[in-house]
Amino acid sequence: MSNTPPSRRYLGAGIAGLAVATGVVAVLAASPAHASVDSISISDSNVVVGHSYTLDANLSGASIGLLVYWSDNGSSLTPVGKVPWPVGHASFGWTPSTTGQHVLTVSQGSSTKSLVVNVTDGSTPPATTTPPTTTVPPTTTAPPTTTVPPTTTVPPVTTTDPPVTTTVPPVTTTDPPVTTVPPTTVPPTTTPPVTTTPPVTTTPGGGGTGSADGLPFGL
Repeated sequence: MSNTPPSRRYLGAGIAGLAVATGVVAVLAASPAHASVDSISISDSNVVVGHSYTLDANLSGASIGLLVYWSDNGSSLTPVGKVPWPVGHASFGWTPSTTGQHVLTVSQGSSTKSLVVNVTDGSTPPATTTPPTTTVPPTTTAPPTTTVPPTTTVPPVTTTDPPVTTTVPPVTTTDPPVTTVPPTTVPPTTTPPVTTTPPVTTTPGGGGTGSADGLPFGL
């Protein structure tokens, strides 16, 4: 016999009956591990306060039947969630009530996507929000290694002119032999001695005053 109060037995039976009667609910409560929100978009890029727009989301994964939740700046727009229909697609009608930046988020299981829009009052064009550009660092290409060819040293051309050998034949001067003429022997000339002829002594005549040698007497 069970000690469970009748009211609890009826509540449990009601929940079980609901799960059996609405098999879709069981599928929607499946594990969200395989759900994926691929993209989110809005029907118009010029968003004005008080106007209505359609938010669309594309879904994929094995659990694309899970409930989809929408929020605006963190405030839930669908507290009870919405069943995606058609399969793989979810949409929601949204009317912004304030101007400024709105972050619209769609989630299914643990997968989420967000869209940032600027709501204006219609008097000024909306500011375009450009997502940050992801700069891919340039691929550094290593410059090719330049192989410097070895320097070929050309030896200088040495032109050696053979020495000009001029052989001057020796000048042979042949002097004729000097003929020595023997000296001519001139016989000495013999001069005959001069014969001195004694003077002729003249004896004066008649005198007797002279000397025998001709000198005056008394000298």
